[in-house]
Amino acid sequence: MIRENIPLQNKLKLYLTLLFVYIVLFEFILPVNKILPRPTLLLESFVSIWFEYNLLYAFTITASVVYLSMLFGFIQIYIGAARYLKFYTLIEGSIQSLGLFLFLTPFFFLAVFNFWFPQNVIAEFLFSFLAASFFIFQKLIHESKNIKEEYLLVARNLKTSSYDTYQDVHWKSSLPGIFKQLRQINYQLWFLILTYEFIGDQRGVGAIYHLALQYRDFTALFTLAIMCGILIWFGDLLIKQIHSKFIRWTP
Repeated sequence: MIRENIPLQNKLKLYLTLLFVYIVLFEFILPVNKILPRPTLLLESFVSIWFEYNLLYAFTITASVVYLSMLFGFIQIYIGAARYLKFYTLIEGSIQSLGLFLFLTPFFFLAVFNFWFPQNVIAEFLFSFLAASFFIFQKLIHESKNIKEEYLLVARNLKTSSYDTYQDVHWKSSLPGIFKQLRQINYQLWFLILTYEFIGDQRGVGAIYHLALQYRDFTALFTLAIMCGILIWFGDLLIKQIHSKFIRWTP
């Protein structure tokens, strides 16, 4: 089934309609509720929350951790793609026998990492870097198994070394799929890092969520959600732009 893109004009109409319904419903009909805050309170919170929770500092930490770890994770997978893929082919059987670990929830790894390492930005970045590298390499493995046979045949006929085959054929053929997956990884990393900061004594947005929940600051919770959504959306747009400008081929 082919998914058709919704025109921008129709998207704007939909968003404006939802905004109108939200304002009418929660400003005039249900001003006191525990579902969504009043629009006027939400607007006031956008200003006050920056000073009350030192939000600029928190978002700088969290966004830097997410996007720098994704960037460095991508670079290190690119540099070591051939070696990683070759090593994976040697131990693939052993890894499959450890399938039990696939049933461990991400929360387990978050908690263990918080327990093992000091609670600071460096440890947070290390966790995000390892997670980003794992997600990217996982996609690289998946894509490299679906490479067209004619590409590999040409490489063999040209007597290309195994290293060059992995680095040039496998990696480049996998790039379109990896960049599509990066949009999902963007969301996954935000979720993981917010949770990491929430359960640990960190200084990022997740810690602000924890604080707002303790204070039962209903409006702050939704304000944070909107701001996080905007940053994730900008990250998604950036990944799409890089994909369309530099990855113009299909495997």
